[in-house]
Amino acid sequence: PQPSPAAIRSRQGGRVRPGRKGDAASCSYAVVEQWCEQNERAQLMLKSDFKNHTVYVVSDWMIDSETKWVTYVLTSEKLTTNLWHIKESGMPVILCVDTTHRLVAEGHSVFVCGVRDIAQKFHKVAYGVQHSDKAVAPNAHMLRMVAKEYLRVKERMKWS
Repeated sequence: PQPSPAAIRSRQGGRVRPGRKGDAASCSYAVVEQWCEQNERAQLMLKSDFKNHTVYVVSDWMIDSETKWVTYVLTSEKLTTNLWHIKESGMPVILCVDTTHRLVAEGHSVFVCGVRDIAQKFHKVAYGVQHSDKAVAPNAHMLRMVAKEYLRVKERMKWS
């Protein structure tokens, strides 16, 4: 049975940390965790080269080497704005989501999320990696991360 995202977060005090030191799997999970931390939006904003097309990790990512739980979403200001433009055009927003299993040796799934415009052209909003495409919990968590970024961009666009 897969632990819920809330259960994993509460077990580790908010952020999921890798397992035992010296474990080969934990080392690779630790590398992914470090990469996620370094590429969060807040960390990249501290650098002077953050732009609309800069890809960042949405801050609610979770990594746990013991349960092999990996869930993170990548997007940019420009990609998230695609969702905002569709919503503001008056069209109903229909998220198109797909996960493809086993693109990497560890068996993690790649998550792609986007919207279609009136001409049925697909506009990417976010990408992600998750531990399984068969479980509902990681998909729901990733969609919540996309929604959180949309609300942040919507607030920013309202004032610009």
